Amino acid sequence: MFFDSLVLIIMLSFLIPFVSIHIAGGVIPSVALEIIVGLAIGKSGLELVVTNSPIMEFLSTFGLIYLMFLGGLESNFNFKDLKSKDFFHSPTFIAVVIFLLTLLFSYIFSLFLIKQFSIAKNPFYLTLIFSTTSVAIVFPTLKARLDIKKIYKQTLTTAALIADFATLLMVTAFAVLQEKENGIMELAVMFSIFAFAFLLKVLIYFVSEKRWIGKAINMLKHKSHIQIGIRGSFALLFVFLFLAEKLGVEIILGSFIAGILISKMVKTEIDIMQMKLDAMGYGFFIPFFFIYQGAKSDIPIFTKEGSLFVLVVILGSFLIKVLASLPLKLRFSWRDTIAGGFLLSGRLSLIIAASIIGMKLGVIDQQVNSAIMLLAAFSCVVSPSIFSILKNRNFHLRFQEYWLLGEVG
Repeated sequence: MFFDSLVLIIMLSFLIPFVSIHIAGGVIPSVALEIIVGLAIGKSGLELVVTNSPIMEFLSTFGLIYLMFLGGLESNFNFKDLKSKDFFHSPTFIAVVIFLLTLLFSYIFSLFLIKQFSIAKNPFYLTLIFSTTSVAIVFPTLKARLDIKKIYKQTLTTAALIADFATLLMVTAFAVLQEKENGIMELAVMFSIFAFAFLLKVLIYFVSEKRWIGKAINMLKHKSHIQIGIRGSFALLFVFLFLAEKLGVEIILGSFIAGILISKMVKTEIDIMQMKLDAMGYGFFIPFFFIYQGAKSDIPIFTKEGSLFVLVVILGSFLIKVLASLPLKLRFSWRDTIAGGFLLSGRLSLIIAASIIGMKLGVIDQQVNSAIMLLAAFSCVVSPSIFSILKNRNFHLRFQEYWLLGEVG
């Protein structure tokens, strides 16, 4: 039965992109379809997939690890704005304010959910879940639009990066404090992984200056059957997974930092490296993770109470981001502000990771986890779609025309 489930998921991961592109016209991303298909074949649907196999769990877990690793690889933090004279209108300042407001509104919304539905024990952890934003949705959407100003792209990308990294750190810190008796000491140990990353980068920099090492690496680079860059990337990834495990830190933090470190070490060849690593991740591990997580979810959407809860979670999560994005008005139009809020509402890998960790810690239940899975699938479809509609010039002109005609009438 395990092998049947494995083959089914792999075959579906191959077919889903065809459905996304040729049938859905590219409107529904493959990731969203993977979660939806997983729901259909799993506990919430036909129950065709075994969800208690250690091998399946490993493949799914590594898919999550690899997704966070690629997230770190794509991160490009830029704090040059801190030296800017016009700091209070800079992308960094606006992004930080957006994140702080997101935390505030998420906390209020979490208290409301706990009071109305009695679904969690800790409002702070729910706050972290709803504060996430997916760079994997924001960055590709903005990159594909050549008609959008660079400063607007930079501001939204910075907001997504800060939200991703800050919530990842806080989720990890929460897990450490929740699981360990001596929480403060363990928290200090957690940040030693950053010190190790810095020292490793310094060491590699100085060692690489030696001729014989540089020559050896260059020789291996040109041997395609060796793929020394990919081997080195995986070696570094597993070193940080090992450190995270030994230090009692969530492994997704270790994988994220490994990705950031690699992106800084191989700047000249990052595009080629990322292309190869993307091929491995999005070709197998990542689609497997999303389909399997959908299959594991048991969503009570067919009951009146379950449907109401899911609806409230989805609407509330969008409202949080739209309201928190109002500081964009400091520099951009109302249309840009609302559009940016909807784009930042897209949540994907990190919100699912945070939900799974919350389940393990016992601070959220299966009902919340299932609603989060649906939110991830729904938001990664709706968020970029609404953004594109609002930023479409023809739509904007048509809306103005209808508005003026209404006033005249």
